[in-house]
Amino acid sequence: MTFASNAKILVVGAGGLGCEILKDLAMSCVVRDVVVIDLDSIDVTNLNRQFLFRSKDVGQSKAEVAAKFINERCPWMNVVPYHGKIQDKDADFYRQVSLRQ
Repeated sequence: MTFASNAKILVVGAGGLGCEILKDLAMSCVVRDVVVIDLDSIDVTNLNRQFLFRSKDVGQSKAEVAAKFINERCPWMNVVPYHGKIQDKDADFYRQVSLRQ
């Protein structure tokens, strides 16, 4: 598969909007490499609107489960998860990505 960009995208949040962005990136074939960061864990109330998560995922990291879901379903993607606060990351974290959304 040929990608339109060699960019590495940073997606902040793997909740309602983050799930949509990750899905759109996977289906667009514009970029292969994505970093996703979220400090939240999956709650049962997330299941009706955050389609990357299942009931077996409750209590787990949103970033880790979302990345695993996309990587398994879309083998052309490379989504790397980080569980934590974006403000706790140093400058090297931001240097690894070329586009932030």
